[in-house]
Amino acid sequence: MSDSTMIIDETNRKNLIFLILQFLHEEGYLKSLHLLEQDSGVFFDYSYFSCFITNGNWRDAEDYLSAFTSPDANTFSRKMFVDLYKWKFSEAAHSGGSESVNTFSKDLRRIPVFKDDGFEDLVNVIAVEDIRIPEKTGSVDKALVRASLCVELRKLAERNPSLCGKLVFPNLNKSALLSLISLICPNSSGRMGGSKEDLIILILQFLHEAKYKNTLHRLEQESEVFFNINYLAEVMKLGEMGKAEEYLAAFTDKHANKYSKAMFLELQKLSTSWEAITTSESLDNTSQKTKLQASVAMLAKKNPALKDKLSFPEMKKSRLLKLMKQTMDWWRPHSCNNSQSLEHIPVVQYLCGEPSSLENKFNRTGPRTKVGNCKLNEINHPSECSTLVLPDYWSDIRIACLTYSPSGDYILALADDATHKLWTWSTAQNDFCKHAPRILKEDVFPKPRLHQPMSGETMKNEIAASVEDSTSCFVIKGSYLFSTSGAKIAVFDLKSFERVAAFGSPNKPRATHFIFIPGDLLAVGLDDGSILIHCLSSRKIKEKLDGHDQRITCLAFSRCFNVLVSSAADGKLCVWSSKSWVKLTSIDSIQNFCNRLNNKASLVTQIQFDPYQIELLVVRDKWISRHAAPTLDCLRQWVPDESEAAITCATYSSDGEIIYVGFRSESIKILDSETFVIKCRINLTAFTQPIPSNIRVVVYPAVVAAHPSHPSQISVGLSNGKVIVLQPLGRGGWGETAALEDDGDISDGSEHCY
Repeated sequence: MSDSTMIIDETNRKNLIFLILQFLHEEGYLKSLHLLEQDSGVFFDYSYFSCFITNGNWRDAEDYLSAFTSPDANTFSRKMFVDLYKWKFSEAAHSGGSESVNTFSKDLRRIPVFKDDGFEDLVNVIAVEDIRIPEKTGSVDKALVRASLCVELRKLAERNPSLCGKLVFPNLNKSALLSLISLICPNSSGRMGGSKEDLIILILQFLHEAKYKNTLHRLEQESEVFFNINYLAEVMKLGEMGKAEEYLAAFTDKHANKYSKAMFLELQKLSTSWEAITTSESLDNTSQKTKLQASVAMLAKKNPALKDKLSFPEMKKSRLLKLMKQTMDWWRPHSCNNSQSLEHIPVVQYLCGEPSSLENKFNRTGPRTKVGNCKLNEINHPSECSTLVLPDYWSDIRIACLTYSPSGDYILALADDATHKLWTWSTAQNDFCKHAPRILKEDVFPKPRLHQPMSGETMKNEIAASVEDSTSCFVIKGSYLFSTSGAKIAVFDLKSFERVAAFGSPNKPRATHFIFIPGDLLAVGLDDGSILIHCLSSRKIKEKLDGHDQRITCLAFSRCFNVLVSSAADGKLCVWSSKSWVKLTSIDSIQNFCNRLNNKASLVTQIQFDPYQIELLVVRDKWISRHAAPTLDCLRQWVPDESEAAITCATYSSDGEIIYVGFRSESIKILDSETFVIKCRINLTAFTQPIPSNIRVVVYPAVVAAHPSHPSQISVGLSNGKVIVLQPLGRGGWGETAALEDDGDISDGSEHCY
């Protein structure tokens, strides 16, 4: 490479690949994402790898691992491959595969004997017990075996020199690469009208120069930004017509127009006649093949579906690498630690909006704001967001539990005095969801009402004998509510508020948390650390799970992996198979999650699966973290500022994009769920203090519930017994700037003070 192409150091190159990986993930180009992981070798996505194992896709798991290491690389790599071969053989033999032994033998021949290996060590690797695994595993739950294998392989991966430094993805702000490009080219409009398309073109150039062909052509298909006619011609010459049709189908289909239809027909002609053309030495046949290929190329140029996607813009070499290096050279002198790390580069508003250039910033004597300390979007008054106080007339007791109905047409709360409250809206229920961005305007949507049936019934639980034993929990199933406040579990009819049943013991052990599991099951955690699996139809206890020493604090279930996760006051997290009810794994959360010097015990207060049920949110009073299921590998951790009071609650939004976190410091922080970057902070002081406020009363969010279909709306149960509904103004999200609707103004803040 000549000096004119600017030799880029390996750190910048590796950082750029991480930024591209993040961009591909955010845009949903998942095939390109995982191909680039393998082509570049900079990041081993263990969660992606473990999904292959969980689903029994042994070949895919082996292919992914092979991109990073080989059986002859080191002892740990060899053991990982042996385990994959062993269990692949085990399941193949059990299912009656006649070729399983031959396949296993071929796999084993690929495993080398290292110089430090003795004969006994090799025998241990392919011991007779391993060969006889099918006899042992015939009755064992495959999910259990595969989950256990994921845990074991993770341990080997962490010790494997080939994977050293490749198992953790750096902590990047959202849209980091796009923001860096916007910093360089703030007025970029591109030939396709947006900087995102321009960025994809830059990435394609980088992939081409780096010779990542697999990723390059997959991204062309997933992004649909550039139709590579040369690549199409290449696969046609090789006779790979299936691949050619797949490539073309990513950009158009045969019904789009006459040219598309003709292109697919020509490919089919080539496909059916390819063998005859290839085996014949006739000049006519060779000429026919050339004509068909030329015809496809000509049709592509005439095809309106491909018209704007056939030309690649002329750019200097290594354009994206140069832009990134230029940005980093500008950024480092202005950063606090002059670091080469990308983790602290912020995404700030002016990067994308102002008609300034990077050159102007270079000429300044100092930075604009310290870039790392840009002002956080804060909401300090009810008028700065849409706010609705749900009416309540008799209670000032802390809200312990809060939820929306599955359809979002009512809100249900349980207070510490064991009393339930249910708020409904008087118009059509579906309108509440449909017009969620506008429900808080009095002239558009009527006020909610505290529901009370004609019978005068109230829903109130039996309460525990002592405050120490009082733990509240409820869950909705159809039109029935299952609820407890430290004594028996009561069942209420939500239509009439009638108490129709009660079960469990009023004495110890008492229920502390419970959830429903598919298959007519109710999992009940008790204060002695055990978990009972009730079958509702038979009214019998199906299983008793023992894995904790102290009371259960929370339960969560993943339909994706068919596992139950439990947390307890002993600091442990346990994962249970819902098929065999065997404990798959457990971790000591205190040891695994502490990353501060004052690593005092911190209770896990809540666990929750994301809407896709593949990641677990773990909430503690001092930090929150995200974990991959079913292995519980920690993906990311967030510790609030030391000045911030304890975390009281947290929940995912309905789309899983953001996390709402409540604090005893009378605030709610809204985080990006992927990066844990703070998008917005809501200061609840102005929402909760009476006017005039002669006495300062601390009122904090005790529990937060997310609307099931409107990601930006939450209801907040407060420590003073009130419930408020919050959402951004207009149609924007939290942390975004959005214009107000034209059909009315939100009322002033006076009615929100209490």
